[in-house]
Amino acid sequence: MTLLVCLPWWAMSALRSGRLASLLTSIVAIGASVALVASPAHAETVGGEQLSGTKRNVNLLDGAAPLPEVWAKTWIIADADTGEVLAHKGAHVQRAPASTLKTLTALTVLPQTSPDDVYVATPKAANTYGSRVGLKPGKRYTLDQLWNAVFLPSANDAAIAVAQANGGVRKTVRQMNDLAQTLGALDTVAKNTSGLDAPGQLSSAYDLALIAREGLKRDDFSSYARTVKAQFPNVKGKGQHTIYTTNRMLLHGWRGAIGVKTGFTSKAGRTFVGAAERKGRTLIVSLMGIKESTEAAATKLLSWGFKNADKVEPVGLLVEPNTVAAAERASEAKPDDGSVAMTAAASEADEIIATSDDLTPGDTSSASMLPIGVTGLVVLLLAGGAVVLLRRRALTRGRHTA
Repeated sequence: MTLLVCLPWWAMSALRSGRLASLLTSIVAIGASVALVASPAHAETVGGEQLSGTKRNVNLLDGAAPLPEVWAKTWIIADADTGEVLAHKGAHVQRAPASTLKTLTALTVLPQTSPDDVYVATPKAANTYGSRVGLKPGKRYTLDQLWNAVFLPSANDAAIAVAQANGGVRKTVRQMNDLAQTLGALDTVAKNTSGLDAPGQLSSAYDLALIAREGLKRDDFSSYARTVKAQFPNVKGKGQHTIYTTNRMLLHGWRGAIGVKTGFTSKAGRTFVGAAERKGRTLIVSLMGIKESTEAAATKLLSWGFKNADKVEPVGLLVEPNTVAAAERASEAKPDDGSVAMTAAASEADEIIATSDDLTPGDTSSASMLPIGVTGLVVLLLAGGAVVLLRRRALTRGRHTA
């Protein structure tokens, strides 16, 4: 806003003092400067530009079968070994993840704990809402037992418990977000460890596939993801009962099924991230906002993928950890040619208009959010004003000489 306040006064002063050339040069420089500031920085789409957008995208080669009809808001299918994305629909569209977020919880906490560690249940963990395995405050559990509860019945009380065993929920959520950035899962924002709906908690089909791929590199993660049933302590007494996975692909013995995690909340709808291996090839699939049977949607994509993986050109790539952060640091360290050119072009304007360092935080914010349309209007008004004043001066001179 400081810029808009200063411009009219400066323009009138320039015209009255006869510095027309200075005025016009500075108008161009300032207009370009503000346009650059106002323009949003469009970061490259993680994994490749074909992964942007909301529609289905696949590069079919000769002999490839068309994509199956999958009733889900967004989805992605990729090769777990090469990272090649075979096809997608809205890969980077952010949505509530539901319990598929527990994969990020696991990938964060597993490296920092041991399956033999003992945890004493707290009322906070035991009394959470949603899906629960049935923890009893004061009772002791191993982390191994808790991980089975997290992966199989998707227990929210167990998801809080493993975070508490890791030093607390807040600490774990902070680590989860840090890990998401490291992985390149930039669509993901964690607010809790369970995946229960929370304001601002988001992920994407791309990120869920990225997280699952990294998790499956770990033997412990992969083992829990594949488990169909396990024993868990009863709430009362010393006995145990059997808990089962909610993954119907595993329950029904779909050939090559690996897991990984199901999810459901009222906001997210049904979500799923899974993998399967056949003939030495492992494929990962993730779906969000599923509008049909989760098992049917996932198996349709996986069946198509196994039959057509060699008959499509990849539409993108699941990035390796640290590659996105490294690329961003490199781009920040080296300004582009446009920035350097603008520094010289706006040098004269800098003598009159305050630089961003001279502005208050409020002024900087207002200037940076100035729409390009408004910027163009300001430049046009100034130029128009200059023309009008010049014409008036010409007419005045004509009257004096007549």
